[in-house]
Amino acid sequence: MPGGAAGYAARRMTDDDQIRKLLASIPPQPFWARQGQSAILEEKVIEAGGDPDAVLAWVEAHGGRLDRTVPRMHRSVISREPTPDPQRFYLVPDEALRVDDAA
Repeated sequence: MPGGAAGYAARRMTDDDQIRKLLASIPPQPFWARQGQSAILEEKVIEAGGDPDAVLAWVEAHGGRLDRTVPRMHRSVISREPTPDPQRFYLVPDEALRVDDAA
């Protein structure tokens, strides 16, 4: 159920395993995270139909946090406007994304 950046159709997510599975299904970014953490773009969560508020609550409850990239500045004397826009991402402990398949 993907949606656009404006007016996405988010599923109301309240189940712990549902949020874990959603986050685990999104490939982490290869940067920004320390060893033992995964960086997952908020934009990808929204594209997958996730509820960013519910995901943030889950991430914080599992020892993670929300962060954002720092925009680069043009190195021109003419323009000092930031580019591109900062991106928000979740830093999630890797162990919180693991699903025990004991059954």
